[in-house]
Amino acid sequence: MSQNPSPDQDGEVRLSEYAGRVIRNWYIVLATVVVAVLLVVLHTVGTGKQSQAQATVFLGTPLTPTGGSAQLNSVVANPTSAQAYLHTSSVLDAAASKAGIKSGAALRNHLSVTALQSTTSKSTGVTPNMQITVQGPYDRTSAQAAVQSLGDSLIAWANKYQTAKIDALTAQIATDKATIATLQQTLTTAQNQLKAVGGSGMSSTDKATVTAALLSTISDTGSRIDEISLQLTQNQMFQASAKDVEAAGYVQTPSGGRVTASNRKSRVIVAIFVGLVVGVILALLWDSVRRRPRKAEPAAAP
Repeated sequence: MSQNPSPDQDGEVRLSEYAGRVIRNWYIVLATVVVAVLLVVLHTVGTGKQSQAQATVFLGTPLTPTGGSAQLNSVVANPTSAQAYLHTSSVLDAAASKAGIKSGAALRNHLSVTALQSTTSKSTGVTPNMQITVQGPYDRTSAQAAVQSLGDSLIAWANKYQTAKIDALTAQIATDKATIATLQQTLTTAQNQLKAVGGSGMSSTDKATVTAALLSTISDTGSRIDEISLQLTQNQMFQASAKDVEAAGYVQTPSGGRVTASNRKSRVIVAIFVGLVVGVILALLWDSVRRRPRKAEPAAAP
């Protein structure tokens, strides 16, 4: 009486059959691995020198004009806008010109712009940092110059609002300082006149009248100086915030270097792995392809 094989036995048989196919067709696996490695080597040799430069840019956190909450709905807060800006022809052409690269279109193929957004920044709505990477057949100086130009352009683009705000605050601070200086001069003059009244030969009535006017001037001028001084302090704080907190800038300044041998080594390892997987698949399919019955050839006419 025959016994049906158990599922475990059936699985072992199938695995043994597959392993046998791979062993019989080992040359297919080897050939696939060799081809994959050769393609990687040829690509590396064909590209010649490879350099990579990178920079990380903080897009800034623009606040309302009065220093209130962040303007999270601005174009700058959207990393997609920053990526689109860096891929515009004018920006790429300027970077390529400074780096000595043939054209902006050639640079575009070797440019990568990534938003580095952490879990915390996603939940709080903080503007993400942008990582700019240029990797291609350039020397280190050219790659770094391209990233420097791209980073500077992105910072200037992101700082349009902050720059206008800083310029307005700078002008207002200068006005406040000039006004305080004028008022201080008025106050000093009034104080000197008040001292002179005491030693003058004016009558008591005239002295009282002049003294009252001078004291009023001193009081009003002092209050005005205090008011503008407070305004000046607030404007200086807003200016410092716009420069150091709100403004875009470099988190990682542009730096570059040659693509190391370890990177090429890792590519070869990946090529071996991919070639091995593809080779095993081809080896398993080869027997089925070889055993497929050929179409009968038509008989020759007598």
